[in-house]
Amino acid sequence: MGKGPRNYSQLTIKRLYSLSGNQCAFPGCTTTFTSPKNDTNLSNICHIAGAENGGERYDPNMTDKERASYDNLILLCANHHIVTNDVSKHTVSSLKLMKQNHEKDILKKIGTNDILNKYPSSLATVINHISSISLDNVDILTSTNIYSPDKKIDYNKVIVYKPILEQYKVYHGKLNKIYSEIEKQGSFKKELLLQNINKLYLKAKGEILGEDLTIENIRENADRLIELVENYLWELFEKSPNAKEDIPFEAVNIGMKIIIVDAFVRCKILEEPI
Repeated sequence: MGKGPRNYSQLTIKRLYSLSGNQCAFPGCTTTFTSPKNDTNLSNICHIAGAENGGERYDPNMTDKERASYDNLILLCANHHIVTNDVSKHTVSSLKLMKQNHEKDILKKIGTNDILNKYPSSLATVINHISSISLDNVDILTSTNIYSPDKKIDYNKVIVYKPILEQYKVYHGKLNKIYSEIEKQGSFKKELLLQNINKLYLKAKGEILGEDLTIENIRENADRLIELVENYLWELFEKSPNAKEDIPFEAVNIGMKIIIVDAFVRCKILEEPI
C-alpha cells in the first residue's frame, strides 16, 4: 500500500469499503464509488486527523500507524474531500460522527436480520477467530455478572457507542444459544473469547488511562476504550488461523458488534455498576 501515514493494512481497506456501502460518507451525498460498468473508483481515502504536519486537523501526538488506522480514515468523494478541508466546520469529532452515522445508516439499509439469516455462521466464525488466539501476560477479571445494557451505559457515561449498544443488545439471546451449542460440544471457546476480550479491555485501559484508573477517568474515556477494544479485536481477527473467506465482511462486522455488546453486558468491557 503506501508508506507512513498511508500504509493502510488490507483489513483496514476491507473495513472501509465494506462498511461504506460504496457511497460517500458526507451527509446527503449520493456519489457511488464504483460501478460494474467501468473500473473507475471515485473514492478518496481521507485522513480525519491530518496525515502530515501542516495537514488539516494534524495531531502531532499520533503515530503514523494511528494516522493510517481505520478509526482515522473516512471515504469521501473528491468534492467532499475538499469541502471537509474547512477545519472550522469539520473537526475530528464531527468527521468521526459523520462516519459513524453513515455506517449506521448503511447497516440499516442492508438489514442486520437479513444478513444474519443469510449467513447464520457469521457469529460462530467471529467466535472461532477470537477464541483461537492466546493472549498472555494480562490478568483477567473474574466477574460473571450480567447487567442491563441501559444501566451500564448510564453508569459508564457511554455516548458515541450508545446507539450501537442499544441496537445490538437484542441479539444477546441469539448469541447465548450459540454459546450453549458450543458448550454442549465440550468446547471452552466461550470462556476463551470472553477472557480475550477482557484482556484487551485491560490493555486498552493501560494505554488510554495510564495510572489514573478512577471511574471518573474511565467515564471520560468510555467511548475511546470501547473503540480501542474493537480495533484490537479486528487485529486478532486478521491474525486468526481460522479465517473464512466465504462470509462477506458486512456479516463479519455485524457478528463482531454483537459479540462486543455481549461482552459489554457481561462486564468484560467497562465497569460494573455499583
